[in-house]
Amino acid sequence: MINAAITNNYLKDIIFEVKDYLDDGKDVPENLFVRLVKELGVSSLLIPGVIEDETLNFEILVSDDDEKNVLPLFCDYGEFVDYYGDEPEFDPIPNNIEFYVDLLRDNGFDGLIINPANEDLFMGSDLLFEIPFSLNVEIKDNFEGYGPDKLLDIAQGVTNDSLVEFMRNDGDSFEALMIELTKANLLNVIVSDEDLSKYAVDGVISVRDSGDFTLCTTGDDESQFGILFTAKDAITQTIDDESGLHYYYQLAMFDDFMKFILQSDMDGIIINPGMDDYLISREYLLEAYGGLDYGNPSFKNAIAYAFLL
Repeated sequence: MINAAITNNYLKDIIFEVKDYLDDGKDVPENLFVRLVKELGVSSLLIPGVIEDETLNFEILVSDDDEKNVLPLFCDYGEFVDYYGDEPEFDPIPNNIEFYVDLLRDNGFDGLIINPANEDLFMGSDLLFEIPFSLNVEIKDNFEGYGPDKLLDIAQGVTNDSLVEFMRNDGDSFEALMIELTKANLLNVIVSDEDLSKYAVDGVISVRDSGDFTLCTTGDDESQFGILFTAKDAITQTIDDESGLHYYYQLAMFDDFMKFILQSDMDGIIINPGMDDYLISREYLLEAYGGLDYGNPSFKNAIAYAFLL
C-alpha cells in the first residue's frame, strides 16, 4: 500500500521553522505555533501499520531508556521511506490528527513524533490533549436539507452582486472578505472525461447515478488552486470548450470547499478565474477555517448533485 498522493508541504515548512527555534533552545512564537496547530488540523499523516480484520496494528517507538512510547508519523511517503527503507514491513496508512490523538489517549502513549528520519518533531500527549483540533459542526441526521430541484433553482439564480463589487473594488480587507463569503452562495465546477448528461433528470445529475464527482482545479507544477464562481454566466465565459472535457456545476458549501483545499495541500482559491481572478491564499483560508459559520445546513445535500450548464 503506497500513499504517494499524501503531501503536507505546508506542514513540513512550518515544522522546519519550529525546529529551528527548538534546536536553538528558544521558545516557539505563538503565531508560529498557531500555524502549526492549524496545519496539523487539516493534514492527513501516515502511520506505519498493518490492517488485519478491519483492525489497525501499528508500530510504536520506544525511547532508549524505555520510559517513553511514541507514535511515529510521516508527512508523506518520501519521509516514510527515509525512515523504513524501500521494503518496509509496515504499510503507510493515512489518518487525521484527531485519530492519532485518540490513539494516544486510549493507549496511554507519551506523544507522537513527526518525520523521525529528518525533522523529528516531538509533541507530547499532555499538550496534544489540550488542543481543540476538531472544527466540525454536526448536522442532525433527521434534517433533510434542500432537495435537487430546489438546489438547481437556487444555483441558476446565483449572482453574488455584493461579493463581485467587493472583488472589483480591490477589496483586500480580510474581515470584510469573510463577511462577504458568509453571505455568498458560490458555485464550483465538476469536470469529467465522460459525458454525464445521460444521467441527467430535468437538468440534475445525481452522484448516485454517475459516480463520484471530480472538482475542477487550476494551476501548474508549482501551485494548485481550487476555483469558485459567483454565477453560472461566469462559468460559461471561462471554461475551455476545446479541451474535450465535459463541465457541470454545483452549489458549493464554502466551509466544505475550504476544508477540501486545505486537506489537499493546495495553495488557495481563485474566484472567477479568467475574469476577476480574485485570489484567497492558503494563509487566509487557514485563518478563517472554523472561525465563522459559512455553511448553511439547508445545502447539506449540494455535494450530491451537479447541474447541466
